[in-house]
Amino acid sequence: MIEGIGVDIEEIQRFKTKKIEKFLNSVFTKREIAYCENKKDPSMSLAGKFCAKEAVIKASKKALSPREIEILNKKDGKVKVYISGSYKKNILCSISHTKRNAIAFVIISA
Repeated sequence: MIEGIGVDIEEIQRFKTKKIEKFLNSVFTKREIAYCENKKDPSMSLAGKFCAKEAVIKASKKALSPREIEILNKKDGKVKVYISGSYKKNILCSISHTKRNAIAFVIISA
């Protein structure tokens, strides 16, 4: 049974500035930052992961902070969502990009 659906879209340009380091450290885990920094365009991956976090928050209807949510990629490229604490739900997440925007779609089921 579907318990929640969330979607978020962001402009990738917002994640290109050097002045966002404090923001990155307040939103992303060390593993997320390390993953994104190894990409050709880190801002694209950062924007996608940020969208995923926002979509999870919207779908969960819980007062989660972005740092409680970790968005990682499996070796096959699929997105895996981890939430710290006792929130144990099945979370499906898809992230996509264009040159200008990133979008994430999340479905939470029981």
